[in-house]
Amino acid sequence: MPNRNKINLIKASAFSLVALFMAGNAAIAGPFESSVAIEKQINKDAVRVQGKVDRFADQTLDLNSEYKATLQLIDSLRIYNNQLELLIKSQETEMAAITREMATIDATERGAVPLMNEMIASIDKFIQLDIPFKLKPREERVNKLKNYMIRADIPNSEKYRKILEAYQAEIGYGESIDAYEGVINIAGEEVRVDFLQVGRVALVYLTLDGANAGYYNIATGNYEALDSDYVRSIEHGIKMANKQATMNLIELPIPAAKRAE
Repeated sequence: MPNRNKINLIKASAFSLVALFMAGNAAIAGPFESSVAIEKQINKDAVRVQGKVDRFADQTLDLNSEYKATLQLIDSLRIYNNQLELLIKSQETEMAAITREMATIDATERGAVPLMNEMIASIDKFIQLDIPFKLKPREERVNKLKNYMIRADIPNSEKYRKILEAYQAEIGYGESIDAYEGVINIAGEEVRVDFLQVGRVALVYLTLDGANAGYYNIATGNYEALDSDYVRSIEHGIKMANKQATMNLIELPIPAAKRAE
């Protein structure tokens, strides 16, 4: 019996030691697991914070790039504005010069219009007093000039150019020899004839059958018959004007010059 009691005591002591050891391990395991969990949480927080720091860093870089780009844009705009100011000043100077020039042109045009009307009237009067060669086209040219003067769609420069062309045409007639067909009134009858115009010196005609000849008498303002002696000369003159014969001297009725009064 004493031995059994001793054995039971030893077992009880062993169980007590095992229980004590297990209790100690349990006590130690609690704080260790807690510290590991805290460390893991700290690591997670650190990763999250680092992510925020990285994003802030990226945003800072982006903002810095945008800031530099904005500064460059501001510099470019400043240069562009300076250039625009110079351009505007130049345009203002040019506009002022154009305004002054337009005022001068307006004054010139105000004086040019009456002058052009006088020039047209002079041509018209000159044609009426001149020998009546090519009378219809010459009068039509003057009527066109008069019509130009009342048209707003034609600039004064173009009107003046047309007037000068008319003057040049009239001057050219005085240095030309020309033949053309027309109609005159002979003894109350309309007769078709060939005209020969020699400058402003003579206007003669020959009937189409070549039988009769005549000339325009500027003193009387009428056509008058010529002797048959002139027929051959007038016929040759018409051929010369039409480039059908070589240029040569011909006999024509030339009115005597009048003494100036």
